[in-house]
Amino acid sequence: MKERLPHLALGVAMVAISLSAIFIRWSDSSPLVAAAHRQAFATLLFLPPLLWNRAAGLRRLTRRELASMAVIGLLLGAHFGFFFAAVKATSVAAAVLLATCHPVFVAAVGAVVLGETLSRQAQRGMALALGGMLLLLGGDLLQDSGTLHGNALALVSGLLAGGYYLGGRSLRQTVALADYALVVYAFSALALWSAVFAAGDEWQGLPQREYLLFGLMALVPTLLGHTLQNWALGYLPAFVVTVTLLAEPIGSGLLALAFFGEQPGWPELLGGAAVLAGIWAVATPRETSAA
Repeated sequence: MKERLPHLALGVAMVAISLSAIFIRWSDSSPLVAAAHRQAFATLLFLPPLLWNRAAGLRRLTRRELASMAVIGLLLGAHFGFFFAAVKATSVAAAVLLATCHPVFVAAVGAVVLGETLSRQAQRGMALALGGMLLLLGGDLLQDSGTLHGNALALVSGLLAGGYYLGGRSLRQTVALADYALVVYAFSALALWSAVFAAGDEWQGLPQREYLLFGLMALVPTLLGHTLQNWALGYLPAFVVTVTLLAEPIGSGLLALAFFGEQPGWPELLGGAAVLAGIWAVATPRETSAA
């Protein structure tokens, strides 16, 4: 039974993470208000470990680390702002699919800006994922301009997620997870609430149902989903990381089909398959590099 626990935990984590877009779609609040509440609640969830350790980890942070995490938090807040808007404006499957393309963007930036060497497999994967994205967007031009707008928002959210992961890659080697999450989430919440006030969106006097959904957004995908995922991956092979990455758009798409009756069209099926295959190729490490 103990040997099966990591797999069981990973399965629960994938369902929890896939529910994120479902909660967003159920909410009647504006995307900015919903995202701001989610990040505020998520920040509060990471306060207990901080209080337990009397903020020992935070006191050890340098000004440079804090400044870097502030920028990363702004990127994360912008990512959620665009992602929440995308889920409201296009299909759940397309929104999640394009928002999870960040490994492709990170690999591209690493190669062009940081001079990192990409394997032939990664190069082919990037080309395949790019073709899938173009198919998704091009198919929307033929079918629904409104969906095109939503997919464009999702694509921007994926780019911002790439910046978030790229920026946090080195910091996560020196900063504890709880301290990192608390600071980054706090700055993302600050950025989103600033956007709420600037946009003049209604955020007061919301129905209790909305606050329940905001709490579920923070508790289920963020705390339960990602915590179980990180724990399980400590006991499973490295390639499973890629499988979990691909599981979110598939799981969200299936849940959207069950709850909202969203049936994917041919651009989502063909383009989605190409994007998923491209992400797999980029995110699965290989020893051989390009000549």
